Amino acid sequence: MKKFFVSLIVLAFTTSISAQFLSSKPENYAVGAENYIDFIPIAPIQIKSNVTSATSNNQIKTQSALEMSMDKQSVLNFIPNESMETTIQRFNADGTVSYLYSGRSLNRGTYRLIIDYNKYIIQSIEGEGNDSCVGYAKIGVGLRIVANVNALKNNIDISSLVALGKAAADGDISGSVGYEVLGVESKEITAIIPINSEITSSINQVFLQAIGVVKGKIYDADTRLYPQVIAIKHTGCDIKTITKNLIGQYGSSN
Repeated sequence: MKKFFVSLIVLAFTTSISAQFLSSKPENYAVGAENYIDFIPIAPIQIKSNVTSATSNNQIKTQSALEMSMDKQSVLNFIPNESMETTIQRFNADGTVSYLYSGRSLNRGTYRLIIDYNKYIIQSIEGEGNDSCVGYAKIGVGLRIVANVNALKNNIDISSLVALGKAAADGDISGSVGYEVLGVESKEITAIIPINSEITSSINQVFLQAIGVVKGKIYDADTRLYPQVIAIKHTGCDIKTITKNLIGQYGSSN
């Protein structure tokens, strides 16, 4: 319980610092991953350790994520939060990746816009000894939209699907858009989600419909849910340390 409150205080503090920090920066301010203070989307990682949730019979039960997936209400009780988050990456000439706090007024270059709709829970990541460092893992399910963007001129806006569509219609960008269904198994979702394609002016309408379908199907009786680690957040630690601690905490069986 003590660790929980310490983690909560640290998260609240970093959120407050984030607001103060961003208020003084330009719209297209970019930082490296080590200085990025929001959640960073990662490829889904299976949870092999046991988790605790309330079952459909209102019992508190500790079990594997696979066992929990057999009880829909148990999964929903485990991931009570819901959000739509946007992450913008810039691919630099030296091979590094920067993270932007806004997609407005961008310069010519290569970018990736990631939009996550998630049902999730946030849990702390902790290590031991020299690797001890508080981080956070976002565990959940949902839909991830990934747009790879080539900005052909300066001063464009790729902050949203609407902005992407307009920029594509104006001939200011080129690129492709795809998706990842995160931990949601449903034949209906597979049938309706569009295949990877070029960015067009209709991108917003197509994927808003897809998000609506996923939101509805999460609660469908025939849909199976498999919560996975889908994003991480550090509090000043090295990203490699957080990743190492994440794998140690959630990547091994109890």
